[in-house]
Amino acid sequence: MNERKYPLSLFVFGFITNVLFRFFWLFIPSIILLIIGSFIESCLYIGLALLILDLILSLIEQLKIYQAALQESDNPDFCSFQDALSKDGNWRQNVMELVDKKTKENKGSAE
Repeated sequence: MNERKYPLSLFVFGFITNVLFRFFWLFIPSIILLIIGSFIESCLYIGLALLILDLILSLIEQLKIYQAALQESDNPDFCSFQDALSKDGNWRQNVMELVDKKTKENKGSAE
């Protein structure tokens, strides 16, 4: 079996999504404190600390997802998802083809 790979664009997109949305409770206050920090120096340092914490937690979370995507799994559906990500070409198109295939299989078995 070929060595699985995880698309860099997916890693970067996941990291940015984590920074902005998953840890928004750190991102929003850090931005507010950074803005206030232009007037009050202590707020600047607190805002920077929160932003750095947000970046570190987002990177750790994305590394966990990266590892999960590359590990062997006993679940055949997840294995096919991993293979779709690892195939050559556009990973989005590969995943969409997999979803379409699974949807048709589910409709066929329901009838």
